[in-house]
Amino acid sequence: MKDFRIVKNKNNSFNLIGKIKVKVVLAIAILVISLFFTQLVFANGLSTGGLRLAEIEDDIKKLEAENRILKNQIANESSLATLSAEAGDLGFKNYLQATTP
Repeated sequence: MKDFRIVKNKNNSFNLIGKIKVKVVLAIAILVISLFFTQLVFANGLSTGGLRLAEIEDDIKKLEAENRILKNQIANESSLATLSAEAGDLGFKNYLQATTP
């Protein structure tokens, strides 16, 4: 009977070690799965952020093109030829023409 108890105690100690190993493996598996889902959440956030960034870049290109067009219109409207033509339409005379008899 003593032999049976010794074998039984060895089996209990083996089961105890086995249970610890199972708990460690289970904890590592849960950690890996949670890290995987965390990575999925961050990847999803990056992909939607990338789409928003592409939209912003398109808006920047459109605004830069519009800005170039407006600069050209400002340069055209403020040119000397345009200003003198508008002054003539408003009744202003050229200084040289006004002083000649």
